[in-house]
Amino acid sequence: MVRKKKIDLSVRDVVDGLNNLVAQRPLLLALIPFILVLWGVEKWIFSLSSWVPLLLAVWATLQYGKHQQHLLVEELDRKWKRIIQNSSPVTPLEQCQWLNWLSAEVWPNYMNPKLSTKFSSIVEKRLRNKKSRLIERVRLQEFSLGSNPPSLGLQGAYWSTSGDQKIMHLGFDWDTNEMSVLLLAKLGKPLKGTVGIIINSLHIKGDLLLMPVLDGKAVLYSFVATPEVRIGREREHRS
Repeated sequence: MVRKKKIDLSVRDVVDGLNNLVAQRPLLLALIPFILVLWGVEKWIFSLSSWVPLLLAVWATLQYGKHQQHLLVEELDRKWKRIIQNSSPVTPLEQCQWLNWLSAEVWPNYMNPKLSTKFSSIVEKRLRNKKSRLIERVRLQEFSLGSNPPSLGLQGAYWSTSGDQKIMHLGFDWDTNEMSVLLLAKLGKPLKGTVGIIINSLHIKGDLLLMPVLDGKAVLYSFVATPEVRIGREREHRS
């Protein structure tokens, strides 16, 4: 009799525990039929454990195919844009902030000394070949372009096509008052004496054309039209 009461109490405890669990977890009651169906399929139809790896393999294959298709679409888009730009006579306008930043970084210690030396040599050759009755000799005493680099493409830049040749169009604006160019001119008769000519400012503004040649190893440049040029100079007379 005691044993029967213990069994009844145990069954009642189990039922009460299940009722409390269902009350706390309502979704558990909905999952019970699904669990029973899976158990029946596993028991009498086929083993689910052997199908899980196959399903995972199929899912991974589909995901890999979608990823490869996405990469292929992106690559085709890039190629199409490249073809459009190469076949179009004019490309979209591009900003040149990065170019001016790079120019400002390399100008003081690299570009300025190089260009100053180059232009100084050109000016000296021209002065030697130029003769005048009033000037016996002109000597270049000093030549420096200063620390202020020119500004390129302030309104943007674009490429155009002429035949098979690509040409870059961009604005050129150079306004500096830090130049230091000193010329000494020895005057002839009847003036006599020496005159110093100092160039301390320069303004150049125009539209520049850049044409890569020799597979990009060299660049030809020219202005579309005669640029706007202003030179600030001073004179000092010497004995």
